[in-house]
Amino acid sequence: MKNKMQVSRFLKENSISISVLSIIFGLSGCVTTENGVAISADHSRALSGERTKMGQSYNLNEDCTVATMANIKLVQAPAHGSVDFVKENIFPNYKDGVRNKCNSRKSLGVSEYYTSKSGYSGPDMYKVRVSYGEGTIKDVTVNINVIKN
Repeated sequence: MKNKMQVSRFLKENSISISVLSIIFGLSGCVTTENGVAISADHSRALSGERTKMGQSYNLNEDCTVATMANIKLVQAPAHGSVDFVKENIFPNYKDGVRNKCNSRKSLGVSEYYTSKSGYSGPDMYKVRVSYGEGTIKDVTVNINVIKN
């Protein structure tokens, strides 16, 4: 219990938000394929009633220019909140290959934001379908642990 209180105090004193930690620690998923559609599940956290970035989509050329914009459709809405998709400049996060040089500069992409109903805490989830117009289609289930702030 003392350890939890120390972590909580550290986060408050250093203005580290749960949304930033969620992006760093929470976005991980296992990808499988079904009928040519990649299927994955992500797990994240959000503070009750606060807009939290859940993910981002981008598709860049080797010279870091935008290849195609993601088309994101909400397949299943969250039961306890809402999701917004915003076209904005974002830092991509290529893991390896020729495009990882693009990670140091912002490029146009689509960010995904979740906001729970004020006062709600507990599990929530939603599903999206992401396509880029060049044949890649991905269905993502986003599982969220909403905690009170």
